[in-house]
Amino acid sequence: MMPMKPLAQGAAALAAVLVLFLLFCYLLFPVDRIDGVITRILAQQGVTLTPAVHKTLLPGLAWEKPLLSSEQGALLRCERIRFRALLLPLFTGHAVVSGEAVIGSGHLDIRYALNGKDALNLAADGISLAEIPFFKSVLGAKVAGNLWSRGTLQRSPKGLSGDLKLEIQKLEFSGVKVGAFPLPDAANLKTQGMVRVTDGTARLESFTIEGDGLYMRLSGNVPSGADAAVTPLNLSLEIMPKPEFLEKQKLVFMVLAKFMTAPGVYTVPIRGTLLKPAVP
Repeated sequence: MMPMKPLAQGAAALAAVLVLFLLFCYLLFPVDRIDGVITRILAQQGVTLTPAVHKTLLPGLAWEKPLLSSEQGALLRCERIRFRALLLPLFTGHAVVSGEAVIGSGHLDIRYALNGKDALNLAADGISLAEIPFFKSVLGAKVAGNLWSRGTLQRSPKGLSGDLKLEIQKLEFSGVKVGAFPLPDAANLKTQGMVRVTDGTARLESFTIEGDGLYMRLSGNVPSGADAAVTPLNLSLEIMPKPEFLEKQKLVFMVLAKFMTAPGVYTVPIRGTLLKPAVP
């Protein structure tokens, strides 16, 4: 029985140190300073996030019913966003941050390590595009469908590398305009795509959109990092309608005629920025 007493005392001491550490972090967590930094970074990209962030019981940050917006209007609404530091990985020398965003009935979960080989794990499920105001405020469009995504990134001396799989179930859209150019309306679409990250540079390898009478493929560099909203776009959208689909929306394809690169193939370059996409 005697050897158990020092062990119990050691466990109690460790628990007391952990509690004191959490209390210390909670009391001194510089939430106002962090909120100011976030506000300045977003302001440089022409966007705002309201309301202000607050700290959580465990060392972390949270927003309740946050709204991301720009001069064009609302871009993203969430039920909540939370970030917190994970304590157990600290005992192995790893600093890991866990993040969660609840968007309508869907959610986005991320786990980001500040050091070590494994950098990022991402999972998104059930995010309804109809509940994301970006499509209406930026593209003037009505969009529906549920987003699913999985991705991992690893760290190397050259930067982050990995891939992000994307899928939208039951995609449909109408009224889409990129700059002055409309895109055809479509529904009951199947989608599949992948963003590949190589040495810190992200590229949409191919995002395919397929439905009755229509096939589309979007590819090109993807803006990322703290300047994503103001980084120039360099995307290409290929539209391949079947004759009957083209006939139903011939006015749209008459406007897009200048982008015909082969019989039945329209290749539309997308430039501008994420918040102000344009077709040259």
